[in-house]
Amino acid sequence: MDFNLSSQDEGFRQEVRQFLTDNWDTKGYDSHSINVRSYDFATPEARDIDNQFIQKLVEKGWYTMHWPEEWGGEDASFGKQFVYMEELAYANAPIGHPPTNVTGAIMLHGTDWLKEQFLPKMASNDIDWAQGYSEPNAGTDLASLQTRAVEDGDDFVITGQKIWSSGSHFSNWYHILARSDPDAPKHRGITYFAMKFKDDDGNMMPGITLRPLYDFFGTRRWNEVFMDEVRVPKKYVIGEVNRGWYAAMTVLNFERTSVDGAARHIGSFDRFIEMARKLKMNGVNVLENPVTKSQLADLRVVLEVDRMLAYRVAAMQAAGEIPQYEGAMSGWRVLHTSKYWMWNTFAKILGPYAALLKGERRAPGDGMYGTNYMLSQNESGGGGGIALGANIIAQRGLGLPR
Repeated sequence: MDFNLSSQDEGFRQEVRQFLTDNWDTKGYDSHSINVRSYDFATPEARDIDNQFIQKLVEKGWYTMHWPEEWGGEDASFGKQFVYMEELAYANAPIGHPPTNVTGAIMLHGTDWLKEQFLPKMASNDIDWAQGYSEPNAGTDLASLQTRAVEDGDDFVITGQKIWSSGSHFSNWYHILARSDPDAPKHRGITYFAMKFKDDDGNMMPGITLRPLYDFFGTRRWNEVFMDEVRVPKKYVIGEVNRGWYAAMTVLNFERTSVDGAARHIGSFDRFIEMARKLKMNGVNVLENPVTKSQLADLRVVLEVDRMLAYRVAAMQAAGEIPQYEGAMSGWRVLHTSKYWMWNTFAKILGPYAALLKGERRAPGDGMYGTNYMLSQNESGGGGGIALGANIIAQRGLGLPR
């Protein structure tokens, strides 16, 4: 495959870099360097910075550049999209587009009414979606979900519990899978819904209760979501009744690809090198250690392999193909590199100083490296998880039995 981009795309890269220079400043917050919710994702000031930047992307016309023209996009080329995602990721900026999974579900499977209802608001960043998939007894084996959706006139009445709904206390809409036919095989009889989460005043809708779940830094990162006879009009069904599994899985193939994940890691790598050039331990710069040099060289090769896998997936998407196991390979690599290689390597190089976490005065890099080493351990389960990606590669890529 030839992954070289056109001169026009590379010219656009310079435009994006200049835009980032002029408009993006983390101001010391870290909201995006870990796959599922970095340290400052819940910090109000950091969220304000993100939203202000995203609004600039909206005004620039870039936020939905990949969308069809009929919905305000520009049908941007593969090269232009990829350059854009890479540069934002490298700069540790927010993901520069509406959430891929629910966007794809609505565009591919939604009615015209659903598209008119949601897409314009998503294009202007006026909807904050949370995802209602996992349950206490249905995580990796998602098709075992038990949340019920019972048909009642023009509505479905939904009762049940979801868990690990990332950032759902900030969200105003929920996209959720629920079992609508308990007698069907487990991958059937599931319906996909858009559910209003909060009213216009920011209050939870009747029948919905959130219970906070905290990480080991005390950050409210997730929630359990309890639904007690929540009424959802039938017009909010995404796709066909009892066939929601297939709508959700089609777009999850794209969510798992992580085409920007490798670029985000390379940005973290380069910032670590910049920090390490000024860091001395026992009077000696850490980069003068030959073992450290070897570790960093090995890591940079791994990051480039991850980047090439991402390019492969993006090229398949550009050709109209669905990257099932190829996307899983790319996504799996990014999670695996994060948990077992990159942050681990940084922590080893810093030695005892990696125990100094964010906010510690003596911590190298303001403690981001030790903090992210701890947060990276969540990569086993967050975003679908490492084991799920390995299963998809085994079954769909290698043809191995379940």
